[in-house]
Amino acid sequence: MDFDSSSATHLTDALQDADLDTLLNTHFAGRVVRKDLTQRVKEGANVPVYVLEYLLGMYCASDDTEVIAKGLENVKAILTDNYVRPDEAE
Repeated sequence: MDFDSSSATHLTDALQDADLDTLLNTHFAGRVVRKDLTQRVKEGANVPVYVLEYLLGMYCASDDTEVIAKGLENVKAILTDNYVRPDEAE
């Protein structure tokens, strides 16, 4: 039986990453922020990063893609309702 150690290493690393994400979301609910989401929302918003990270931590702190998608919709709605874009300023 041939055993490919590199594929086993990649599988182990992927499982550890998934386990780490789940563990972090379990123990630090509402405090885990995915930086890729911060960058995605930051491109269209004139908002300080700490505000985005707070909102993303409140609404997107999960490893479930549906929860993250709904959370992003909530964050974008909050930003639309509460922040003025530079081109909309008086």
